[in-house]
Amino acid sequence: MVKIHDFREKGSIRDLLPNEKKDYFEQLSFTYKDNLKASEFNLIKFPRWSIIAGYYAMHDLAKLYLGKNFELKLSAPNIHAATIQALRELVKRKDIIKYLEEAETYFELHKSLMKGREEREKTQYYSLDRTNVNVQRASYFFEKIVLPFIKILEGMINDI
Repeated sequence: MVKIHDFREKGSIRDLLPNEKKDYFEQLSFTYKDNLKASEFNLIKFPRWSIIAGYYAMHDLAKLYLGKNFELKLSAPNIHAATIQALRELVKRKDIIKYLEEAETYFELHKSLMKGREEREKTQYYSLDRTNVNVQRASYFFEKIVLPFIKILEGMINDI
């Protein structure tokens, strides 16, 4: 299995420099909230885009959390896999377990982000599902995956 160390060697994960923090945090804070609004706004008319925007809200908030808590900056190549792996390896501390227990449907954070990525890829790329995304599927994704993930990570960031 690829580890954080491997992503560091590829340049996908690196230490966040002090002079980058303000802009990096402001950008990710804006984009995760903007994507969350877009996900909710598009639920009925454009459910495929609701799933895509919902995933990116999760992804950007995860990068914000990793930046604020661990001073990591994530970027290409392999930014999605690197973000998931960083959550998998770093979010094991006992002081944040309380947030995991609050989610309506239990997902470990990295598994939730992986599920989000899978749903986004199914709707955005080569799957036949991309033309048949319905409101019910997008609503389930938004309510049961996106919102619990966002609630958990926002709580974890606010405790910094």
